[in-house]
Amino acid sequence: MCGIAGLVSSKEPAKTATVQAMIDSIKHRGPDDEGVYTQEEVGLGQRRLSILDVSAKGHQPMRFGNRYVMTFNGEIYNYLELKKELPDIKYESASDSEVLMHAYATWGPDCVKKFNGIFAFAIWDEKERTLFAARDHVGVKPFYYATAGETTYFASEIKAILAAGFKAKPNEHIMYEYLAHGVYDHSNETFFDGVFQLPAGHSLFIRAGKPVVTKYWNLAERIVDTNGWSDSKVQETFRDLFEDAVKIQLRSDVPVALDVSGGIDSSILAHAINKANNGQKNFRMFSFAYAGSPYDEEPYVRDLAKVLGWEVSIKHLSPDDVKRLIEPATWHQDQPFSGLPSLALQNLVESYKDSDIKVVLEGQGGDEIAAGYEYYIGAYWLDVAKEKGEEAANKEYEAFAKIRGFKDDESKRAFLKNAIDAYRTPGSSADGSRFAKPEVLQKDFLSRAHVEPKTYEAPFESALTNMQYRDIFHTKLPRILRSVDRASMAYGRELRVPLLDYRLLEFSLGLPLEQKIRNGEQRLFVRDAYRPLLPKHIVEAPKRAVVNPQREWFQKELRPLVEGILSSKSFGERGVFDQKAVLEEYERYCSTPQKNSFHVWQWVNLELWFRAFMDR
Repeated sequence: MCGIAGLVSSKEPAKTATVQAMIDSIKHRGPDDEGVYTQEEVGLGQRRLSILDVSAKGHQPMRFGNRYVMTFNGEIYNYLELKKELPDIKYESASDSEVLMHAYATWGPDCVKKFNGIFAFAIWDEKERTLFAARDHVGVKPFYYATAGETTYFASEIKAILAAGFKAKPNEHIMYEYLAHGVYDHSNETFFDGVFQLPAGHSLFIRAGKPVVTKYWNLAERIVDTNGWSDSKVQETFRDLFEDAVKIQLRSDVPVALDVSGGIDSSILAHAINKANNGQKNFRMFSFAYAGSPYDEEPYVRDLAKVLGWEVSIKHLSPDDVKRLIEPATWHQDQPFSGLPSLALQNLVESYKDSDIKVVLEGQGGDEIAAGYEYYIGAYWLDVAKEKGEEAANKEYEAFAKIRGFKDDESKRAFLKNAIDAYRTPGSSADGSRFAKPEVLQKDFLSRAHVEPKTYEAPFESALTNMQYRDIFHTKLPRILRSVDRASMAYGRELRVPLLDYRLLEFSLGLPLEQKIRNGEQRLFVRDAYRPLLPKHIVEAPKRAVVNPQREWFQKELRPLVEGILSSKSFGERGVFDQKAVLEEYERYCSTPQKNSFHVWQWVNLELWFRAFMDR
């Protein structure tokens, strides 16, 4: 797990000083070692966080023979299995990096199809004078690139590309989609004009300084056909895949811990770890909570720790922590991010940065693979009505309304409408709130930056499965993964996500509707798989909305911070916002009940982003 950077030019020789400046800007990602390789038109750099084979034999950039040189960020979890497919090779280290090198030398670009892991890497072929790069199936590890003249730069974080001399300019079209529609990280573009992210499941080939992007993994074409499977076969298959994912992700030469919430994902992850470790009692758990907030899952977390006999540490985020972290977090994140949950995670990782813990498992991805978000309900009802008729859809509607405690028909109808709107319009919530307020944007900005709402690919017949697919690759998961990567790597800590093993995605998205949601109960196949193994109150607990005190803190404790930013001279002169309209809207926000605070966060975070990257 590391930070990587480099460049390829068709005209100018690569300068060691340039590559050094790139990796210096991301030294937080790899505190254990560093390396730079330059030869004629190419430069590769790495900051190393030592996880597998922590000796000097894992040093990078890594050379293979007299032909290949590699810089690698991530983990190839199945490296031991791949060694068996490469039996005649004498290895000089015990690292997964060396296995990756041999895999590329043996299979070429097709090697990525054999990898199970989280990775972003670049391999220079000294013979062919070409660079091959790739990013993992789901996009857990970042990879950015930009071309200026005859040179293409790449790095784990955008700030490293800027450190090479690439001029930072805002991408107003992405800003518009963020401010008008509430979506971001939904395409290969970034908030920086000319800087792109390599999409998940894609590779990059550079010859003569010019990048060509290719898709190597198409989830829609890899779906497992589960038609006719019994409930027991579905449940057993899910457990087997998930527990194997956990088992191989526990491979590490440094201590491993678990980040938990009080939900079912954390519980099944803890159970799988316990099984893989034969019930050891010295495993450590970490969790964050919000100081003085009713949105606290600490009781659930402590209950889980008590059941397992594990040590648990809980870090509380306070308004003072937000004030302390918000500017450095903006710098670490590179782009506007999701708000208090990211700050809470960064605050948590900061708390154990001086411990021996370097690897942390987390339960991200469970809602995406198992249809757990409440706003999925609208798509699900449409599918049921299409497949089974209006009567069946109404029964599901009533069951869901009963579980959620809706008291009257008006409440039920409002939720149904909002859920369907959330399906049709990214940036909408099932509670009817909107994530953005374009009415406070300047007319000149609207006219020059306007783009139509993005139309997302829909490769499946099912509206629900298409919504899951959209969230995995465009609207939900990419921004979560970017946020948690930066929050954890800010302190040189590796985050692993077993529920996003690509095999689980290929299996779960192909399941029929009744395995995902039934009788108003979401994530059904996951719950059913673990009903015999976990306490009833954990397995059957309804989905608790992911909430935090951002709304209340922006109205009270953090109001001076927000008002100071929104009333600042720089905010008013950006040419983006109507400052008077923003301040009036914020005053209404503070004086009336609110469902959503994201628009306020947008205004604040975008201004801090401008200060961090555009005002330098």
